[in-house]
Amino acid sequence: MKIRRPWTLLAVAGALGFLILKFTVRTWSAAMPPCSFRSMTGLYCPGCGGTRSAKGLLRGNLGQALEMNPLVVVLFLAGCSLLGLAVWREWRRPQGGMPLIPGWFAWTLASLVVVFGLVRNLPWWPFTLLVPH
Repeated sequence: MKIRRPWTLLAVAGALGFLILKFTVRTWSAAMPPCSFRSMTGLYCPGCGGTRSAKGLLRGNLGQALEMNPLVVVLFLAGCSLLGLAVWREWRRPQGGMPLIPGWFAWTLASLVVVFGLVRNLPWWPFTLLVPH
């Protein structure tokens, strides 16, 4: 069986998941374990504060989400934009869908995550803003 509009189906599933999390966020966020990397090293990993950032996004509080982990917000917005583009192309052209993403993009994204993880642990002023508070 071939799915006719997979990107649209993914977008609908994502929207439903977003709504389910929005109304159950009080129950699952308290049960999340602390960051293992932070517990072992004392340093912030690129994902530290990501759960609280997602919780802020679910509530529509962009300021809180950015304070907790700006990388999560940027990646969420980029992912939503790419998915929206794929859905638009899928409905516009029958052979459309996700545009081809060049290989360098994956390396750039991985480098961004690593650099963010390093920079957020620097103890000087502009970089201390990247620490979850």
